[in-house]
Amino acid sequence: TRRRFGLYWSILRNAITKYKPNIRRRVLSLMSLPVIRRYTLAAPAALNVFNNLTDDETGLTQYLILTGNTILDIVNDPDPAAGLRYEFVLLKNGNQTPVRIFSSTISPTTAGRVAVGAINMTAGQYQWSGAQRAGAVAATSIIVKYAQPLN
Repeated sequence: TRRRFGLYWSILRNAITKYKPNIRRRVLSLMSLPVIRRYTLAAPAALNVFNNLTDDETGLTQYLILTGNTILDIVNDPDPAAGLRYEFVLLKNGNQTPVRIFSSTISPTTAGRVAVGAINMTAGQYQWSGAQRAGAVAATSIIVKYAQPLN
């Protein structure tokens, strides 16, 4: 039994030594800092017409993620003026997802704010699209907080 225990111990020790670097790498990848991006919807030509939002950092309307990510939160920046209402939709690979956000529910200044996250995202090409639903046509912006950096 002592011999058998020694054999098992050496196999276990070799396995731990062999896979320790992968464990460290995985733990470090889980410690990514959240990323905040701002998207702007230009003043639309008419109400109820969806247009793509532009990423203020990159100037692009779409982004590609190769690994899973999560949307943690979304807020207006700044809040739309009184009487203005917007609707935002997340598109994946050109198709609408079930994710719909309304400007009246993501105001950072109201006590009745509806928390959006966490919304899981799989690999694919994403776009934010938005339409103004009420009020005089005007541009608006939203801030989106992702769990990990975008590619």
